[in-house]
Amino acid sequence: MTYQTKSEIRIVNGETFIISDSVGNIYQKDTGNLGFFFRDTRFLSELILKINDLDLSILSAKEVNYFWSTHYATLPFESIFEAHPITIIRKRAVGNGAREEIIIHNYKTEPVDLTLSIQLDADFVDIIELKRAQSPEGKPVIEINSEKNQHIFVYQVNGICRKTVIQCEPGAEIENKKISFKINIPAKGVWRTCLTIRPVWEDKVKEPEYLCEDLDKNEPIIHKPLQEWANQVPRLTGHCSILSKTYERSLMDLAALRFYLDPENKPVIAAGMPWYMALFGRDSLITSYQCCFIAPDIAFTTLRNLARLQGKGYNDFRDEEPGKILHELRFGEKTLLGEKPYSPYFGAADSCQLFLILLHEAFRWTGNKELVNEFKEPALKALNWIDNYGDMDGDGYIEYQRRSKEGLDNHCWKDSSTSMIFSNARLAEPPIATVEFQGYVYDAKLRLAELAEEVWDDPALAEKLRNDVKKLKRRFNKDFWIEDRGGYFALGLDKNKEKIDSMTSNMGHLLWSGIVDDDKAEIIVKQLMSSHLYSGWGIRTLSIQDRGYNPIEYHNGTVWPHDNSLIAEGLIRYGYRDEANRIIVNLLEASKYFDNRFPEVFAGYQRSEVDFPVSYPTSSLPQAWAAGSSILFLRLILGLEPDRKKENIRINSHLPAAIEDICVENIRLFDKNFSVFVGKGRSEVRLSD
Repeated sequence: MTYQTKSEIRIVNGETFIISDSVGNIYQKDTGNLGFFFRDTRFLSELILKINDLDLSILSAKEVNYFWSTHYATLPFESIFEAHPITIIRKRAVGNGAREEIIIHNYKTEPVDLTLSIQLDADFVDIIELKRAQSPEGKPVIEINSEKNQHIFVYQVNGICRKTVIQCEPGAEIENKKISFKINIPAKGVWRTCLTIRPVWEDKVKEPEYLCEDLDKNEPIIHKPLQEWANQVPRLTGHCSILSKTYERSLMDLAALRFYLDPENKPVIAAGMPWYMALFGRDSLITSYQCCFIAPDIAFTTLRNLARLQGKGYNDFRDEEPGKILHELRFGEKTLLGEKPYSPYFGAADSCQLFLILLHEAFRWTGNKELVNEFKEPALKALNWIDNYGDMDGDGYIEYQRRSKEGLDNHCWKDSSTSMIFSNARLAEPPIATVEFQGYVYDAKLRLAELAEEVWDDPALAEKLRNDVKKLKRRFNKDFWIEDRGGYFALGLDKNKEKIDSMTSNMGHLLWSGIVDDDKAEIIVKQLMSSHLYSGWGIRTLSIQDRGYNPIEYHNGTVWPHDNSLIAEGLIRYGYRDEANRIIVNLLEASKYFDNRFPEVFAGYQRSEVDFPVSYPTSSLPQAWAAGSSILFLRLILGLEPDRKKENIRINSHLPAAIEDICVENIRLFDKNFSVFVGKGRSEVRLSD
């Protein structure tokens, strides 16, 4: 499916994506993010189609699928009453490379002579540098192979070789940064041509999934990975339109973000487009958790790739320690030259906990002891990191402080430089122990204790872990609690162990983890659902009562769907199902204004003050854990839980008023295929053929 923000059209397929304007052109503009990208590198920075040296006028650009866009244009109108008789259609598909079919219709009653030109350029900029408006070190040279109708950009710097090969059909005139065609189209006639764009990575030509010669077969585009995904995931029907449209869109977003790092060619989920089309520890783990009941295979593939890249030593430049799970893996020029630390980078102090949480969650939904045994060693290494590296000063809490001069200031999910602030907007100084880290440790150790007991036959480890969390819960509920403002949990502890007293959504994650004492849960729920944290569309990241609040600052007042999805599960854990449903329904209502999609983040303005939820200017679309939120919402509404012993599914539904009934088919678990129906006063689980 295509992704349009303002005048942008975005199509993506794994590591390959194109961002263009609505006409289909790529050019340099203020935002600087247009281009044809592969593996963290922009392989085309300009692709501008003109007719008779005239810019095209857009008619419409519609989504066909996430990897395929179609653009309808014409030449400038002479007046509002006289449309131009020439129509230009551009059909574009991506996957490893790209194919663009160009079709021109002449609706005149006489032939026309036209000149079609395509202006080209490539800068091979590292996407990390593009985000920071930096330029690449070198300049590409141009090669023209007239015999093969190829225009080639070649980039070689410090041993790195990249090429972009644009393959034309016969009849093209190929010049410096330009391809042109002299065209004669008969009356009421049609002219066609096709371009193929191939990235070359270290002298290896990537063969596009869609080629111009395939057009001669006159067959519709069939994307096998999409077919396989559609056959794998559950189908949603029933009187639940408020959920079903967002659910379907989320499935497509997740399909679009799949890419392949595993030697067995199994997909993992990239964090988001355009800036985060890479493996991210935290994002990939949380997304896999949200989607575990519909796609547990992705959870195991995520775990496998993260375990393969687990920290081995102590590296300041990469913020690496033994056993640590990565934050981010990149392949751009600056990373390969060693100027950036993303090979991988380990600046996340919660990825080890989330690794253990996902491992247990995947076991819950599959009962696969063999796969859990595969991850015993990485799991114990992650546990060792938690106890011996994550706790930097031995106080029993996980904290962080960056060591890399190129690294992130903050190693939590709110990783922007201004997110760790006191209520008076003063920045907290590291080392910082954020509140949710401790909840994640509590949950991870309880889950690991179950694996130690049931799978690894290690009751001593299970007992130790359970004793650890009892002590942690008792200390935590005292050390992080603030009595002011009606009571709440601090955002964290700073270097002096002072409580960072801003009121944030982070404390909602504590309900998800289960670390909150029962007598504090009701207080936290009231705070989260109060008008100073609840916008009417969802829970804000920061209370409006805090001086640092800004409804359009990345982590200090916005609404994040994934944040709310974890909080909603926490609310249900503590028995607050009506409150959870309110979050779910309000976010689904918001998704209507984003083409039935959850963006990464949107503004935190109060619902009573705005006519619709306001976009965040640089929000990723599609974005993985935002898309995963609707999958988790479906499970929460249905109250689905696995029963490993009986190899069945339990239902404890609580439908919101906006949903009359839900039927979910094709839930594949325990080597079985389940269908679930939930309606008012009735629920049923059936085995399917």
